[in-house]
Parts: sequence; C-alpha cells; structure tokens
Amino acid sequence: MRGLQYVGPATLAGLVFLLALLLGGGANSVTTARAAETSIGIDAVPTGNSATSIGSRDVCVQVRSGDSFDVDILIENVADLAAWEAYVSFDPAVVHVVERDVQMFLASGLSGETLDFSESVPDDEGRFRVGGGLVSEVTGVSGSGVLARLTLQAQDSGRTELSLATIQTDAGDLGNTFTLVDGSQVDSNGDSYFDGPALNAQVAVDETCAGEALPPITIAGSDGGVAIWIFLLIAATIVGVAAIGGVALISLRRSNPGAGS
Repeated sequence: MRGLQYVGPATLAGLVFLLALLLGGGANSVTTARAAETSIGIDAVPTGNSATSIGSRDVCVQVRSGDSFDVDILIENVADLAAWEAYVSFDPAVVHVVERDVQMFLASGLSGETLDFSESVPDDEGRFRVGGGLVSEVTGVSGSGVLARLTLQAQDSGRTELSLATIQTDAGDLGNTFTLVDGSQVDSNGDSYFDGPALNAQVAVDETCAGEALPPITIAGSDGGVAIWIFLLIAATIVGVAAIGGVALISLRRSNPGAGS
C-alpha cells in the first residue's frame, strides 16, 4: 500500500488556485451579465420626467371634474428604437384624451424630429392609438425616457384605469409595437407585439386615490366670514364703478348741455 506523500507549499497553492477556478472566482472566469429588460408604463404624474430621463413613477393621480392634466407613456432600456405604437385604454365616461405630444424620446435622436402616427384628438372612444417614427432611420434611439405626453380632461366623477394591455377586437388584436432600426421587433414570441412588462396607472376624479371623496372647494372659513368679506368687496367695486360712470356722464352733460336733448 502506497503511503501518504508530502504536499509542499507550491503544490498546495496550485490546488487552491484550481479550486478557485472551479468555483468561478479565478482571473479567467467569464461572467455573463443579463441585459436589462425593456419595459413600458404610464406615469400618472409626469413631474421629474424629460424626453430622455424618468423620475419616480406615480401609479395614480387625483383630479376634479373639468380638470386638464398630463400623463406620460414611458419606455425603459430600449436599444436602437426607430418607431413605436401603443394603445391606451380608458373609461370615456371619466376622461377623454384632448392632446398628445410625441416629439419626446425619438425626437432626441440624430434626426431631431418624429413623425406622428397618432389618432386625432379629442378622443372619447375609450381607446387611443399613439405612436411615432424617426424621419431618418440611420441611427435608432437608445436608453429610457418619455415616448409621449398625453393631455387628458376629466369628464365626470369616478375612477378609470389607463391601460397599455393588448386589446382584443373582432378584427384582431391591437397591441403595442416597437420597431428597431434594423426592422426587427421588440418581441419574444414572434407575434410582432411587445410582450414585456407594461405598467398601468389610474385616474381618480373627484375622489382620492384611496377611494375617498375629495372635500368640496370652499372660499369661506367655518364661520363664513371670508365669504362675507369677498361679497362686500365685490359689491363695493360695483358701486364704485357705477359712481365713477355717473360722475363722468354728469361732467359730459355739463360741458355739452345740448348732448342730451
């Protein structure tokens, strides 16, 4: 039987190095970084966003009936984007789309201008198509930013989801598409529609995002004193204007006695 052999320091160091390689910690080990996933979403409060940067995303905004307000359609982690199209669903009894601006993320590229593929506004059908494409597709636009800014108008009390989900119709699906400068689609299952994360938002009209009714707008304190002072101020203004007009008329008649005959 062969006895145990002496293992010197050099051999021991070699074994340690080999073990490190096997565990993936060696100098020649290869680490594969996972590419960031492209995602889209709606920001209900676009404060802090720009064409090429995104602030914190708000999932709900509370407004009052008749208010006009903006929401952003965002994209994150895209490479060489040349054209895009998205469908936003909403309850038309609660909000309408009254304006859109697609001169944002794509317009930040070398071409500096985006063709607008959107539907006309105002839109009160509950489904709005918005999109754009580069005028010159020499170089796509990469990164994250605001694809479009939509202006909505609150119609009546209630709550509505602003959804980017694929819409099923009798004529076929209506989905979001993102076309790269080489003509390929950002798509993983081959149907040409974007199937990555699509983050929705909500609009609460005449109620808080927590579902509570918004307090009525008042100009008076609990004792009504403010309202009384405002009423007196308005009344005094009207009386003053009438008095000035009367003095001016009397002066005119005195300077021209025959004017009233």
